[in-house]
Amino acid sequence: MLYWMRYSLLLFLIATLPGHLWAEPVAIQQVEIALQEERYSINTVIHFKFNKRVLDALQHGVPLTIELQLQVIRKDAWFWEQSRVSLQLYRILRFHALTQLYEIQSLEHDSSQSFAIRDIAIDALGEFQLLPVVDLRQLSKDERYVIKLRANLDIESLPLTLRPLAYLTSDWNLSSGWQTYPLTPSLGNSSL
Repeated sequence: MLYWMRYSLLLFLIATLPGHLWAEPVAIQQVEIALQEERYSINTVIHFKFNKRVLDALQHGVPLTIELQLQVIRKDAWFWEQSRVSLQLYRILRFHALTQLYEIQSLEHDSSQSFAIRDIAIDALGEFQLLPVVDLRQLSKDERYVIKLRANLDIESLPLTLRPLAYLTSDWNLSSGWQTYPLTPSLGNSSL
């Protein structure tokens, strides 16, 4: 009887813990899709909650590469159908010990930003603004389309000596999973 009461109390405490303790390590929080000058673009905010092992590696000079994958496909597409658009965008977060600054390098724009505070750098890492997605003329007006997004930590970009550990432990397997958002050419402008 005492065992059952302890077990019930433990389950109750776990169930009532604040939601942020169960938060996903990578979460796509905001997506806005806009049609401007015959082209769809996307603004998105992705939240990264890196664990202690990943943050320690960053502090010791290991660059973290984030990959944002984007696909435009027909809404009712078969799994073997090719996507209309498939993009991979990369950002690298580094810590420079000499200057005590965090740098975000955007590979698609060949630009970089520096930050003095790690949390602000991590927040900026997930902000993607006005990403061109697809031209309107690439889409059929009679079809419905969706945009699929996924953000993850790119394990292949880690130093070679760290990769086996990254593949074998869940600490490094950080991904949002695929998220789907409607894209309708005939409606013109959509926002989520």
